Amino acid sequence: MWRDNVYITTALKHNEKLVEKAKKISIDMNASFINREDKPIEALVEELGDDILVVGKEKLFYYSIHSTEPFFFHPNSAMFRFKRLQKDGYDPFIEVSQLKEGMTLLDCTLGLGSDAIIAQSVVGSSGKVVGIEESRPIAYIVNEGLKFWDSGNNLFNQAMRSIKVIHGNHLDHLRSLEDNSYDVIYFDPMFEADLETSQGLTPLKSLAWYHPITIETIEEAKRVARQRIVFKDHWKSDRFAKFDFDVIKRRTSRFHFGYYELNNQMKS
Repeated sequence: MWRDNVYITTALKHNEKLVEKAKKISIDMNASFINREDKPIEALVEELGDDILVVGKEKLFYYSIHSTEPFFFHPNSAMFRFKRLQKDGYDPFIEVSQLKEGMTLLDCTLGLGSDAIIAQSVVGSSGKVVGIEESRPIAYIVNEGLKFWDSGNNLFNQAMRSIKVIHGNHLDHLRSLEDNSYDVIYFDPMFEADLETSQGLTPLKSLAWYHPITIETIEEAKRVARQRIVFKDHWKSDRFAKFDFDVIKRRTSRFHFGYYELNNQMKS
């Protein structure tokens, strides 16, 4: 989670422009800027006893005292999925969410934003994707990455740039929304299971928040969603049954999608 004392510094190779960028980020994040000098980042973390955000020319790297690897933004599997979707017109998340051009999606567990990127590429400029992330460093770094990462593909870049990132608690945000505000609401709460099996997500362990999805959360989602609530979880999870979700089982995957249909039900 976000620590009270976080320091902002630059990469070893830096200029005045990068220093100014780092100082601006320190203001944005209410953190302290320190001069990097020539010290290795690991030595700085040990010396200060706190997390450090390193501002590089193209990326932000978050070094936690609880992790040996830095966290930084990367589109992860989204680029591969995007290319497959462009070629074959298929993605399991898009299939279960039934997203189409012009629709709106609220991703309540943004993380690295892979599903949000794919969703935005489908709903297009006439649609809207909003992602909520409770971890402050993840929200900040992913938001910056979505704005500035260059994938080399204009359509993919456009999808990233169009996503709105909100730092906050998804239940609090759902409570603040009016009825029928989004076509689809999405939850991917299987973070801990992901982290156990994906080496590439290891740095998230010290940054992520692990709040369970409650019945109250689902009830709020039913009020806010117009068409579907989509839920991704481990195939052994009992939450599909607990929340009365229809399940789409995938034989070759450890994770299944569930959904709750709303568009044929009377909503006050």
